[in-house]
Amino acid sequence: MPPLPLTEPEAARLYWELAQRGASSVGEKLAWGHEKLSEEDLLTLAVLQSRYDPRLLQILVDFFSRRQFSGNPVELKESLLNEKGLELMAVIGEFVLEVTGFSRVKELMRYLMVGARPVPTQLYYPGLYRLGGKKMEEVLDRPLWGFKKWGFLAADPPVPKEIGRFYRYDLDSRRNLLKKLAKERARFRLKDYLDRIGRSISRQQALKDLKGTPWIQRHGVGKGSYYQLKAA
Repeated sequence: MPPLPLTEPEAARLYWELAQRGASSVGEKLAWGHEKLSEEDLLTLAVLQSRYDPRLLQILVDFFSRRQFSGNPVELKESLLNEKGLELMAVIGEFVLEVTGFSRVKELMRYLMVGARPVPTQLYYPGLYRLGGKKMEEVLDRPLWGFKKWGFLAADPPVPKEIGRFYRYDLDSRRNLLKKLAKERARFRLKDYLDRIGRSISRQQALKDLKGTPWIQRHGVGKGSYYQLKAA
């Protein structure tokens, strides 16, 4: 495997190679010296490089979810294990399982995720966000569950915007968002909370969240009800 992150010409060639295999990428056929990589090793390289390229992560989620992988699952898993990429594949698998409708794809993802273990907490994209910046604050306060489950922190979902509701945040992250909402607004409604968390959970779960948060108080009943921080 080449050193990571890839150089710009190597990344362009990787995009081109993925496009030849059905991925929604373009790239350019530039010289790179890795023509002997098997399909499985090429995908492993892409998985590893995704830590330095958010767009590539989205491409991989789309690639697997559309049933484009035609290689050997056993060899892909061996390659991922050899390159310590199984946990990164597990992140991809979490999002693929959310968006794909193909049962064989789901079986493949679950197979590839077996044996993965959460890593010590760390940024998925090292060096991408400025320390102390708003994006870093978002990553630390409300990381997406698909990353957090495996020890990584990132806040941008690697799925197309047209994808509907999917499980974005665990309860801790949802409460961080709720606290920020309650501080910004003297009063807010259930709809405001659902909008703040991207409508990623059901209305019933949202009501349960609000009811189970000790520092939130409900006023009124029915459509006219609203919520606010409890008085100190």
